[in-house]
Amino acid sequence: MAQSIHNASDRKDAPFIAINCGSLPKGLIESELFGYEKGSFTGANKEGHPGKFELADGGTLFLDEIGDMPLELQTTLLRVLQSKEIVRIGGTYPKQIDVRIIAATNVDLLNSVNDKRFRHDLYYRLNVLSIQVPPLRARTGDITVLVNHFITFISKKLSKSIYSIDDGAMLLLLNYDWPGNVRELENVIERAVNVANSGVIHIEDLPNEVRSHSFVQIHQDVPNPESEPTHVATPISILAAGEVKSEKAIELIIAALKAEKGNVSKVSERLNIPRRTLYRKLEKYGIDADQYRFL
Repeated sequence: MAQSIHNASDRKDAPFIAINCGSLPKGLIESELFGYEKGSFTGANKEGHPGKFELADGGTLFLDEIGDMPLELQTTLLRVLQSKEIVRIGGTYPKQIDVRIIAATNVDLLNSVNDKRFRHDLYYRLNVLSIQVPPLRARTGDITVLVNHFITFISKKLSKSIYSIDDGAMLLLLNYDWPGNVRELENVIERAVNVANSGVIHIEDLPNEVRSHSFVQIHQDVPNPESEPTHVATPISILAAGEVKSEKAIELIIAALKAEKGNVSKVSERLNIPRRTLYRKLEKYGIDADQYRFL
């Protein structure tokens, strides 16, 4: 998101520098951000070194995990933001900088302010424009696009001939809640690409946490319709063997149509699959959704 903001701005031809505030080495934090002059400390480069602010001059500095920045550094950062000047460690004269700051965090900064773990003045200085990025589980429509992208990208990187993912595996990915968001999805696909024995990713290529969690989620989210005396298999039980059996898929879709009275949009949400995919399956299996509208 930060990179996209930079690329769409007037600063797109200037540097984009990203730094994770939670991984800055203690004792070297200020030198990483503001640089140092030659001979400033033992082990320093004899020519000196620019910091991230200098490297980003004219462009964008992305401060990821800003909520993990130590309190003592927050004071220094606030001063830099207000003065638009930095002084290298061991330096004498300030240097003017022109940097757009984009900060990101996965913690509630207002709670951190109340708990005195984050400076209130720095919070209000940074909070000019706030963008709430929804978690991946709240935008499941992105999962299919991301999966296809990662398969292509990672397959090329690993010199593997993986070109697709089967419906069963994709259904599990759509039903997983992705606590690690896009990074976790990328790692899952990289793992699947590594272990896949054919050109297609199957359920058995996915990690156990995705398979076991999806079983719980789908079992809770797709209850049997009222007045249905027989057990209706859930998606995960259908797919447990690694393949979708046509008769079981038909049974599942019909059960969902009955429960939602033929409303295809609600059936799509209930089964957590895109409507286009559902329409293809209705056509493939010769199921007429309209006949369930008045049951």
